[in-house]
Amino acid sequence: MVDAVEHLQGNVNFWDYICIAASLAFLPTYLIWILVTKPFSPYTRRKPWRRLLGDASYRYLGGMDLKRLKYVMRTTKWVYGTWAKWYNLPATVTELDYGARLLWIGPKRMDKVILYLHGGGYVVPMQYFAASFWCHVQRELESRGVEVGIAILNYTLIPTEPFPTQLRQAISAVEYLLSNGVQPENVQIAGDSAGGNLGLALLSHILHPLDNIPPITPTKPFAGMYMMSPWVLLSANYDSTYKADVITGAGFKRGADIILAGLPQSLTSYIEPSLAPEGWFRGAHTYVERFLITVGDKECLHDSIAEFVHRFRRENKETRFEIQPDGLHDDPLLDFLLSQPKLGVLTPMIVDWVQERFGISK
Repeated sequence: MVDAVEHLQGNVNFWDYICIAASLAFLPTYLIWILVTKPFSPYTRRKPWRRLLGDASYRYLGGMDLKRLKYVMRTTKWVYGTWAKWYNLPATVTELDYGARLLWIGPKRMDKVILYLHGGGYVVPMQYFAASFWCHVQRELESRGVEVGIAILNYTLIPTEPFPTQLRQAISAVEYLLSNGVQPENVQIAGDSAGGNLGLALLSHILHPLDNIPPITPTKPFAGMYMMSPWVLLSANYDSTYKADVITGAGFKRGADIILAGLPQSLTSYIEPSLAPEGWFRGAHTYVERFLITVGDKECLHDSIAEFVHRFRRENKETRFEIQPDGLHDDPLLDFLLSQPKLGVLTPMIVDWVQERFGISK
């Protein structure tokens, strides 16, 4: 797998360094302006100050040129290693086929496993607050006597490798778990944003195997699949009324243009599940027992996700759909950007759902 930082360093020139430095230098001024003005907004005045600053920082940095943003964000493996040091946890890495890796949160446990597919529009790496969220889930479960291994899939970003490379890597991760003795009923698959998209691509491949990609047929259904703010429709125009979101419609379009460039039409249903034909996901419950999909009511993707869930539920009744009031894109993760002490309503519900899916009563 190509190291994204090495790849990008050759493309970042002196002017890029100047622009990056200028953007970061202006950030404190921007945040002061946010603190002064946003409390008077009907929506943001309901937010704790840490969330207000975290959301604003994320929105601000997301407006950077993509090449510069990727340079600032580094790589998923680098973020994971740095995060593990902050949390005083071991950095345990499992190498997989096709250049993928599993990055384990805490001890490598192979009894019950959550396979986490990170977001980032397929074009930027996982960020530390996503790992912090899943560490919180793991510790909450441990406090209830439930020990769970959490494995982050470190997949290759686009355009370094085009889709469906990321699907091959996700299949490699699942095959690794199953071939090492983890029973399907002890595996849950979770993903946010593009990670939710990748989870649905995996489900699509199980139902409709692609040529030249290894098929995967679990002997029993997986325990569950959780999709947080899944990106189900890439080709939509998201310049809507959802102006409070941390990612703008232009930001989603920027990523979608890169992903869809040159993509064969035969892959449309795998990368844009909202455009899949009627009946595409029929029988999904044969391979995954339960589904959970969450969305914020103030995020750009809200309408497309709600429409997708309406169709998906017709074929898979055991699908739970939760909408977070005042929630933004990937809202549960954002509480961990600046360690917001008061978590949103979805987080405890997610912990309960994961516990229930592993067949352990509260």
